Amino acid sequence: MTLGGRRSVPRLATVSEPRGILDALEPLSVRSLSPDGLRIESPHPLEAGSIHEFQLFDGAASVRVRAAVRHVSPLRLSSAGRYFLVDLAFLDLDARSSVVVEQWLKGQSAQPTRKGV
Repeated sequence: MTLGGRRSVPRLATVSEPRGILDALEPLSVRSLSPDGLRIESPHPLEAGSIHEFQLFDGAASVRVRAAVRHVSPLRLSSAGRYFLVDLAFLDLDARSSVVVEQWLKGQSAQPTRKGV
Protein backbone atom coordinates (compact mmCIF):
# COMPACT_ATOMS: atom_id res chain seq x y z
CA MET A 1 0.00 0.00 0.00
CA THR A 2 1.36 3.43 -0.89
CA LEU A 3 0.72 6.66 0.95
CA GLY A 4 0.30 9.76 -1.17
CA GLY A 5 -0.96 8.15 -4.38
CA ARG A 6 2.00 8.80 -6.72
CA ARG A 7 4.72 7.23 -4.55
CA SER A 8 6.22 3.99 -5.74
CA VAL A 9 7.75 3.33 -2.32
CA PRO A 10 5.60 3.59 0.81
CA ARG A 11 6.46 6.11 3.52
CA LEU A 12 7.10 4.75 6.96
CA ALA A 13 5.84 6.59 10.02
CA THR A 14 8.41 7.09 12.76
CA VAL A 15 7.55 6.24 16.32
CA SER A 16 10.05 8.59 17.98
CA GLU A 17 11.23 12.13 17.31
CA PRO A 18 14.13 12.40 14.85
CA ARG A 19 17.46 13.12 16.55
CA GLY A 20 20.67 14.59 15.31
CA ILE A 21 23.34 17.22 15.62
CA LEU A 22 23.89 20.01 13.16
CA ASP A 23 27.33 21.60 13.06
CA ALA A 24 27.25 24.49 10.59
CA LEU A 25 30.47 26.31 9.89
CA GLU A 26 30.15 29.84 8.70
CA PRO A 27 32.65 32.69 9.12
CA LEU A 28 31.23 35.61 11.07
CA SER A 29 32.71 38.95 12.10
CA VAL A 30 33.58 39.68 15.70
CA ARG A 31 32.58 43.27 16.53
CA SER A 32 34.02 43.27 20.04
CA LEU A 33 35.69 40.93 22.48
CA SER A 34 35.99 40.96 26.28
CA PRO A 35 37.19 38.50 28.92
CA ASP A 36 33.53 37.59 29.50
CA GLY A 37 32.20 37.28 25.95
CA LEU A 38 31.91 38.73 22.48
CA ARG A 39 29.62 40.53 20.05
CA ILE A 40 29.27 39.13 16.55
CA GLU A 41 27.47 39.99 13.31
CA SER A 42 25.26 37.13 12.15
CA PRO A 43 22.92 36.70 9.19
CA HIS A 44 20.82 34.53 11.52
CA PRO A 45 18.98 35.71 14.64
CA LEU A 46 20.32 33.28 17.24
CA GLU A 47 17.80 32.60 19.99
CA ALA A 48 18.39 34.33 23.33
CA GLY A 49 19.46 31.75 25.91
CA SER A 50 20.71 29.26 23.32
CA ILE A 51 24.22 27.83 23.72
CA HIS A 52 26.69 27.51 20.86
CA GLU A 53 30.29 26.44 20.28
CA PHE A 54 32.62 28.78 18.43
CA GLN A 55 36.09 28.52 17.00
CA LEU A 56 37.87 31.83 17.54
CA PHE A 57 41.05 32.27 15.58
CA ASP A 58 43.65 34.85 14.76
CA GLY A 59 46.63 33.74 12.74
CA ALA A 60 48.16 30.73 14.48
CA ALA A 61 46.18 31.18 17.72
CA SER A 62 42.86 29.36 17.94
CA VAL A 63 40.47 28.47 20.76
CA ARG A 64 37.17 26.62 20.88
CA VAL A 65 34.66 28.12 23.30
CA ARG A 66 31.07 27.65 24.40
CA ALA A 67 28.93 30.75 24.76
CA ALA A 68 25.32 31.60 25.57
CA VAL A 69 23.33 34.15 23.58
CA ARG A 70 22.40 37.04 25.87
CA HIS A 71 20.98 39.64 23.47
CA VAL A 72 20.09 39.92 19.77
CA SER A 73 19.30 43.11 17.85
CA PRO A 74 18.69 43.73 14.14
CA LEU A 75 21.34 45.51 12.08
CA ARG A 76 21.18 46.88 8.54
CA LEU A 77 24.42 46.91 6.60
CA SER A 78 24.63 49.08 3.49
CA SER A 79 26.53 46.38 1.59
CA ALA A 80 24.25 43.48 2.46
CA GLY A 81 20.83 42.49 3.62
CA ARG A 82 19.67 42.23 7.20
CA TYR A 83 22.13 41.10 9.85
CA PHE A 84 21.93 40.76 13.61
CA LEU A 85 24.22 41.87 16.41
CA VAL A 86 24.49 38.97 18.83
CA ASP A 87 25.93 39.39 22.33
CA LEU A 88 27.35 36.17 23.78
CA ALA A 89 28.69 35.29 27.23
CA PHE A 90 31.46 32.72 27.52
CA LEU A 91 30.63 29.55 29.46
CA ASP A 92 33.35 27.58 31.26
CA LEU A 93 36.28 29.27 29.54
CA ASP A 94 39.31 27.07 30.24
CA ALA A 95 42.67 28.49 31.36
CA ARG A 96 44.32 28.29 27.92
CA SER A 97 41.39 29.99 26.21
CA SER A 98 41.39 32.74 28.85
CA VAL A 99 45.09 33.40 28.23
CA VAL A 100 44.60 33.57 24.44
CA VAL A 101 41.64 35.96 24.80
CA GLU A 102 43.66 38.16 27.18
CA GLN A 103 46.53 38.24 24.66
CA TRP A 104 44.13 39.33 21.92
CA LEU A 105 42.74 42.05 24.20
CA LYS A 106 46.24 43.33 24.99
CA GLY A 107 46.87 43.72 21.26
CA GLN A 108 49.58 41.07 21.01
CA SER A 109 47.85 39.91 17.84
CA ALA A 110 45.07 41.21 15.60
CA GLN A 111 41.40 41.12 16.54
CA PRO A 112 40.07 37.56 16.19
CA THR A 113 37.27 36.42 13.95
CA ARG A 114 34.84 33.67 14.77
CA LYS A 115 33.99 30.61 12.76
CA GLY A 116 31.52 27.84 13.41
CA VAL A 117 28.32 27.30 15.27
